[in-house]
Amino acid sequence: MAIIGVMGSGANEWPALSEPLGIWIARHGFDLLTGAGQGLMLSTARSFTAVRERTGRSIGIVPSEPHPLFGFVPIAGYPNPFIDLPILTPLPRKESGAPDGALNRNYVNVLTSDIVIALPGGRGTLDEIRLATRFAKPLICVGPHGAFEGAPGDTRIVSELKEVFAFIEDLTAMA
Repeated sequence: MAIIGVMGSGANEWPALSEPLGIWIARHGFDLLTGAGQGLMLSTARSFTAVRERTGRSIGIVPSEPHPLFGFVPIAGYPNPFIDLPILTPLPRKESGAPDGALNRNYVNVLTSDIVIALPGGRGTLDEIRLATRFAKPLICVGPHGAFEGAPGDTRIVSELKEVFAFIEDLTAMA
C-alpha cells in the first residue's frame, strides 16, 4: 500500500482540491500522510477519514517543541483530530527565517511518502517540493497557475485533479 504525501498550506484549506483528493486516496486503498496541521492538511485528512470503507490510515508528522519534563511535545494545534497515526518528531516546522538547508520535519514528510502531491502553500510547501525533487520522489503539483512560483523548473504542475489521479494510478500500477 503506497503512502501518498499531501503537502500544502497550513492556513488555507483549498477544499475544491483537498477534499476530493482525500476521498480519492481513501477509496483507492492508500495511506495518507500530511503534516498533521490545519489548512489543507486538516481538510484532506477530514475527507479521507470520512470514507467509511477505507483501508488506509491518516498519518501525521507532528512538529514539536522542547519540554523540560517530557523532552518534546506537539506544537499547539497538532495533530488535527483526523490523524489516525500521529508521529511526533523532535524536528521543528519549516520556520520562515530558517535557511533552505535547515533540518526540519519536511524531510520526514517527503522521505516517508512514496508519492508527493503538492497543493498551493507557502515557503514550507516549496521546501517540500525541492526536497521531493532532491530525493527523486515522484512529485506532482496541482493548483491555479502561478501557485508554485519558485518551484524547480522541471516540476510537473497541473490544474486538475484528474491529472493527479492518473499520475498516481500510473505509478502504482508499475509497483
